[in-house]
Amino acid sequence: MRRFFLILLLSLSFGGAAPLASAWAGNVNACIDTCFSSFHPPYDCPSCTALRDNCVKECSKVGPAYGAIAYGRTSGAWGSSYQWDSRAKAESSAMENCQKYGNDCEVMVWFHDECGAVAAGDDGAAFWALGDGEGQARENAVNKCVEGGGKNCEIEAAQCSR
Repeated sequence: MRRFFLILLLSLSFGGAAPLASAWAGNVNACIDTCFSSFHPPYDCPSCTALRDNCVKECSKVGPAYGAIAYGRTSGAWGSSYQWDSRAKAESSAMENCQKYGNDCEVMVWFHDECGAVAAGDDGAAFWALGDGEGQARENAVNKCVEGGGKNCEIEAAQCSR
């Protein structure tokens, strides 16, 4: 059993925690907790400091956080993207995803380390908004749609990128 834990410790110390970094880059503390809690030695562990330090290093890497939403006002097609390292790549990916379902797509909103949403009314008018969370972005987009004269405004797409 000690051998298993030693192998686990060594693999994490020499790069095994790297996959965790991208999965939890938006929440460093959760990443560190998950990384470090995966190892439970049944004995005193002087090398656990090295594991903790490696987890902190890997989980503190800043990940890409650009996202975008493209929407087709006539077709109702939409595409979104998240976790890109540039605005241009996020917009391109959202357009590519949208164009699979419609030929009238346009990028409505891009965002970095936050959420975006697109709402549309019966008349085809579309409105976008940002928010700290998806719920806030959705609410803001519907409010903009209503304020803009939209009837029966509904969310067409929402996405977060952190």
